[in-house]
Amino acid sequence: MIPFRSRLGRYLALQILFGIFVAASVVSTIILLVDFVEQSRSVGTRVDVSAFDLLVLTLMRAPLLVEETLPFIFLFGVLFALFRLNRRSELVVMRASGFSAWRIVAPAVIIAFISGILAATLLNPIGSALNAEFEARRDALTQVRTDAPQAQPVWLRETTSDGFVVIAAGQLEENARELASPVFHFYTESEAGRPNLDRRISADSAQLIAGFWALTGAVELSPGIEPIEIGEVSLPTTIDQQSLFERIRSPRGVSFWNLPGLIASAESSGLAAERFELRWQGLLTLPLTLIAASLIAAAATLRLYRLGGAAAFALTGGAAGFLVYFVQEVLHTLGENGTLPPLSAAWAAPLITTLLALAYIASTEDG
Repeated sequence: MIPFRSRLGRYLALQILFGIFVAASVVSTIILLVDFVEQSRSVGTRVDVSAFDLLVLTLMRAPLLVEETLPFIFLFGVLFALFRLNRRSELVVMRASGFSAWRIVAPAVIIAFISGILAATLLNPIGSALNAEFEARRDALTQVRTDAPQAQPVWLRETTSDGFVVIAAGQLEENARELASPVFHFYTESEAGRPNLDRRISADSAQLIAGFWALTGAVELSPGIEPIEIGEVSLPTTIDQQSLFERIRSPRGVSFWNLPGLIASAESSGLAAERFELRWQGLLTLPLTLIAASLIAAAATLRLYRLGGAAAFALTGGAAGFLVYFVQEVLHTLGENGTLPPLSAAWAAPLITTLLALAYIASTEDG
């Protein structure tokens, strides 16, 4: 890391780290206070719980909340650090000593890159695990089930050697391995590629066990043949427990390390995986997103304080950060709706922002 070899480079890095620490402390305090009030409203008004229980619930959600606000932490942290250096004319001294704008920006970019990797690979798994514990503890305190999505009709599609199977069920039971009132529609494909209904099996329930659906109360119906009661029967399947369970969970609750396997399993089982693919790509872009936020902050604070307008430039940088966040949320919404592919929805905003910020810094540095 060449920017840290010189004493001036290390000093600049320490100032940036201090600015990020201050921003993280302020932002974390605000989001924890807001979430504590939210828990008091949503949980405290329904059951009699102590302030300590509400605090524990809030702290369990803290890692994921901090992860979501990391771009703002880096935006305001780098803004704060470089603006302080600019106001005290330290940037003037650095430029006079031969420091280019690129050497001033480099420590922030490196810190953002490393922090993005650590946030995706360490903070996110911890946050996902604590979020699951938060939901379990909240349900235990309120004694209210929050599995409304499991009561919705379930549709699954699975490819077979000679066609495909469409599974319709009334609901997915709480243990996430049993379907209530399932109906298995077996289709074969003709040489022209047209699906033909071969047979149908309805059952009272179907439990997923080690690569098989264990059906109880099964009845088989085939065209032109009287219904046959077959009772208990096992049907092979490629759907595994993880993909069946995760389809009812929010992508935010799935760890960074579990997402690739979940996506592959869901796609092989015919389940929709766009939301999880978007989440995976979003975590992969986290280092670039933090770099983009840092570059916006640097571009807004490199104007020398003695030339005037430095405060206005800093405010403009903060506003630009919020604008980028808004655009990124719009793109994510389009990605969730299937309008944009997950790759484009996740990478477009941070990539374009990074290129624009680099272009602006280059124009101001090199003319």
